[in-house]
Amino acid sequence: MVLTLLLVLIVIIVLLFFMVLKTKGPDTSDTLDAAEGISVPEPDPKGGLPIKGAYQRKWMFTYNEKTAYNKLKPIAEELGYTVFAKVRLLDLLEPVRGTPKYKTYFYKIQAKHVDFVLCDRKLVARYIIELDDESHQRRDRQLRDQFVDEVVESVGYKIIHVPYITDDIKQQLLSTDQNP
Repeated sequence: MVLTLLLVLIVIIVLLFFMVLKTKGPDTSDTLDAAEGISVPEPDPKGGLPIKGAYQRKWMFTYNEKTAYNKLKPIAEELGYTVFAKVRLLDLLEPVRGTPKYKTYFYKIQAKHVDFVLCDRKLVARYIIELDDESHQRRDRQLRDQFVDEVVESVGYKIIHVPYITDDIKQQLLSTDQNP
């Protein structure tokens, strides 16, 4: 009798446990909620990933990039160029279609950007300017820079590496213009 009562009690506890789990829903303990001051992404009614609340804004430029842009812009305008910032390599060049390993070449550049591109009055890219801050002293960045330099120079772009923008950039642009 005691054994039967004990079994019935265990079955009831297990059933209650599963009922509580079912009404509670999936475990969301790894997500932040509004009580913690963060909005939780709302589910997408179409069944895809929830978008609302999943992203946040970020600054477009680092402090150094913003300073460099503000110094470069008037110099470029004086020389008849327009400055574009954070340009994807794929916006400047692309692998030749039909080349063996086309996708490999594509994937190697698809997410890479350059800091600034100077375009002429017809909006044709003429110069690429890369800011080489302290991070460019790391071996992985040096390898990345070598790769990017080789790729952009292989299609005829001129690339200038500077630690920061000074008035000397005007002279560099003028001298590079005279030495294609």
